[in-house]
Amino acid sequence: MKRIVVITGISGTLGSALGREYIRRGWHVIGVSRQSELSGDYFNELCTNAQQSAEDAQALLKHNPDLIIINAGQIETEIGEMGVPLTSVTESITRVNYTFPATLSLEAAQLERNRPLDIIAIGSIADGSPSCFGPVYHASKIALHYFISGVGPIVHNANRNIRLRLYRPGAIKGPLSWAPVNRLNEKGYKIRAKRCDAAPEGHVVARTIARWIDGNEWVGTYEEPFSFKIFKWLFALAPNLFYKLQLLGWRKGSKFV
Repeated sequence: MKRIVVITGISGTLGSALGREYIRRGWHVIGVSRQSELSGDYFNELCTNAQQSAEDAQALLKHNPDLIIINAGQIETEIGEMGVPLTSVTESITRVNYTFPATLSLEAAQLERNRPLDIIAIGSIADGSPSCFGPVYHASKIALHYFISGVGPIVHNANRNIRLRLYRPGAIKGPLSWAPVNRLNEKGYKIRAKRCDAAPEGHVVARTIARWIDGNEWVGTYEEPFSFKIFKWLFALAPNLFYKLQLLGWRKGSKFV
């Protein structure tokens, strides 16, 4: 019998690449999307799911998967006046990136299983520190990282067949990696362009993630830039200084100043 993987966000750059990778490996791929009609070579079965409630989470778990990759994500493609986040977008991003992954993880923790279930939450290297250029996205990924790292050990000790793990990819080449440019001036745009142009293709990242899933690490990271590490440590060790740096960064890099 083929092993079953459920992948949310199946139509995105990383989701479709993960689907193709697991089909190549001989798995039965159930692609989850909010779209009712979707075609492609990256899933065997389409599951239309709103991904909002506990009932939605239970519907995904009824597929009795061996692996769940919570990959669905949302970024700030729309912003308000002067670059301020939109309230409606903030609610939506938080739900997709953090609330539903947390709900799905807790619903899975209550299952009675006679075989292992790996739940992989796809985070981001952006979870290491906030950013004034992608504030809602960064905040949602920080929340996801904290949740998995805090609740994962409880769940695993309560139910040894369930593992909650986190993988933190960076930028992936494609249109979505450009989303933060909606707040950047020309100088900031050029810096972002350099990083996006150098980003790996989706299939490269998908293969790396799949190999990592085969192992036993609880948290994995795809090539975190040194600058991200510096900001992460600064945020943790000197939060007031970090806030001042963000104020300076907005003045230097924002197209609204």
